[in-house]
Amino acid sequence: MSGYKDSRRQEKRGAKLFGGTVNAGSGNQWRRKNDVRSKKFSIEYKTTGAKSYRITKDELLQAEKHALLDGRTMLFGIEIGGRNWILLAEEDFIAELDLEEDPQ
Repeated sequence: MSGYKDSRRQEKRGAKLFGGTVNAGSGNQWRRKNDVRSKKFSIEYKTTGAKSYRITKDELLQAEKHALLDGRTMLFGIEIGGRNWILLAEEDFIAELDLEEDPQ
């Protein structure tokens, strides 16, 4: 089962990986929302020891809103069973890869 220590470890790992910092209070203050903030990204992290994690539209939209208000791209990191995943909106992924969308 995942807990406070697992969350802190995940946030510290993410901050190091993306060259950012862990937000105080895990982003629960009126500014600097989400868990980690880097020059380019605002990252919300979740961790679970379960076999699955249910992501809601509201959860993603809230994390995205906080990132946009901070002038950053939202990433949503999930650790399930010791493996890490990053969710990124398709349009942000396309922009990161510097691809142009096919008009078809």
